[in-house]
Order: sequence, then structure tokens, then C-alpha cells
Amino acid sequence: MKSRVPVALPWYERGDFQALRALFSDPEKLPGDFAAWLSHAEIVERQLQATGFTVVRILIRPTAFSAWCRERGILADQRARLSFANEAARALYAQERPSDG
Repeated sequence: MKSRVPVALPWYERGDFQALRALFSDPEKLPGDFAAWLSHAEIVERQLQATGFTVVRILIRPTAFSAWCRERGILADQRARLSFANEAARALYAQERPSDG
């Protein structure tokens, strides 16, 4: 059975949450406080796991994410958050898989 690339879930730390909301071009897409975001994120994570997906939490930090967006000339929006997380998950997956030769 082939291993599947894990589903990337953007993840935030409590101490970064408000700084990230200020950075994001679409802060209205996130709850206003960390506790509400965390509750929702954990529900999504459990739902994905219950359907058989391997989920990897990808931590988004303000400085690194801002630089990543700037390098690509893109807005720091939901699409960018998902792209950032997916890119990081693919990199992790590639490191963990043995080379196919």
C-alpha cells in the first residue's frame, strides 16, 4: 500500500495569533480569538483523521510567513496559508520517504 502525502493543516501558536491576524489580508476568515480558532481547528483535524487522512500541523510564524509571501509576491491570505502549509508538508513527506532510487 502506497503512503499518501499528509493533509497539511495551518497551525498557529497562541502568542502569534493576533500578530498573524494583523498580517493576514483576510483576518475575517479566522475567529477573533485564539481559543475559538483552536477549538475549530481541532474539530477539523479530528474530522480529517476520522476519514482516514494523516494530518500534519504546519506552524505558521509571522516573520517566516511574511517573508515567504513577500518572496512570491502574493497576499498573506487563506490561499497563501494553505499553499505555505502544503509546501511544508510535501517537504516533510519527501524527507521521511526513502528514495525510490
